[in-house]
Amino acid sequence: MADEYTNRIVVIPGGAGGAGERVSLRWLAAGASVLVVSHGEPSLSQLRAAWESFAKSDPRRLKTLAADVTTEAGAREMIAAVQSSFGRPPDTLIHMVGGFSMAAVEAPDTTAVWDRMMKMNVLSNLMCYRAALPAMRARGGGWIVGIGARSAIHPGAQISAYAASKAALVALTQSLSAEVKSQNIHVNLILTSVIDTPANRKAMGDKNAGKWVKPDDIADATMYLCSDAARAVHGATLEVYGEA
Repeated sequence: MADEYTNRIVVIPGGAGGAGERVSLRWLAAGASVLVVSHGEPSLSQLRAAWESFAKSDPRRLKTLAADVTTEAGAREMIAAVQSSFGRPPDTLIHMVGGFSMAAVEAPDTTAVWDRMMKMNVLSNLMCYRAALPAMRARGGGWIVGIGARSAIHPGAQISAYAASKAALVALTQSLSAEVKSQNIHVNLILTSVIDTPANRKAMGDKNAGKWVKPDDIADATMYLCSDAARAVHGATLEVYGEA
């Protein structure tokens, strides 16, 4: 199955931080050409350095872009950068942008938290998907994978904004899949529990980190959903929960 990733043109918004960096490096190691998009340059510099440290890494296969993909202009810039960087449009989009905030329903800042969660966890997906679809349709198909959360179906206290945004992402995934599956475009979603990232260890401690989902687990799931082995999978929510 690894050979099918060689010569892929992959765009990964959010692919420079947290679990995203590992996903990007795994696709590069598998032979794909990858454009990684981040809102800021520091994380992109760190990713480039990480790839350069790989044995036999090819710097020509990693391109980076600082852009705001919660906007239509930023998402279009992303797709244009793929074309200009690799001479072809993307065949694979792995959307790793997201954020987490807590707020009780009656908290003073709840409205602002809802706005932020919807922007990061749903609007960014919508903008990126809209920008990528024409190119995928023109090339005869493609793969789109988003990152959701178990909270979309099992929300806890004080995370209504986060859970609602992830539930909206499930609806977006399933509705879009119904629209484009006849065009050989696969749209699927990974639902995760807590991911083992430095930020989560800092926020939650590392007592239970051994049970959390590893970034490599996320990478494995993206590679499955973007493979011929998943040719019959459309509009799925793949649960990657580890032991958490």
